[in-house]
Amino acid sequence: MKTNLKKLVYHYRYLKLDLDEVVEQHTELTIEFEKEFSNVLKESKEIEVPAKPKDKKKPNTDESVKKIYKKTAKQLHPDKGGDEEEFKELNERYKSNDLLGVIDFAIDNNIDIDYSEGDVELMNNSVDSLKSQIDDYKNKIAYVWKFGTPFQRGQVLNTLSNHLGREIKIDELNDEQKIKLGLDLENE
Repeated sequence: MKTNLKKLVYHYRYLKLDLDEVVEQHTELTIEFEKEFSNVLKESKEIEVPAKPKDKKKPNTDESVKKIYKKTAKQLHPDKGGDEEEFKELNERYKSNDLLGVIDFAIDNNIDIDYSEGDVELMNNSVDSLKSQIDDYKNKIAYVWKFGTPFQRGQVLNTLSNHLGREIKIDELNDEQKIKLGLDLENE
């Protein structure tokens, strides 16, 4: 295996672990956020979040991804003794045109692969996609409320106010929330 591929695969694996951790953390932070703002949320009328339209177009899958996927899928298919969950993950990576993700499965299962230097751009896209997903989670309001600066937390309150369709007043907040916003409790 070429050294650059090895580095990219390890980088990919690290980012995948980071993404899994952030996703798990997001679930916990969302529960914590909803609990912390339960008084504000319960007083507001129920807001219906519009469903995202489903993209009916089949994504373009590059030939390199298809080639490595087919070779890997033959060995990982549950009918051939492969693990069903691994096979599902392999399919997800294939459907999202994640070349490095498919290569990762091939390497883990000692499947010889061929790739060209032109595929390096696709591999870098896989890494960039993971970074982007991580950033998306770190920009969600529950994450920013927990780890952001007082200014960023103020932005969270503005976003929440807009979402609820009403202003959230300072007197609705508890002392801990006011401290997170950097407000001086002694001058109230």
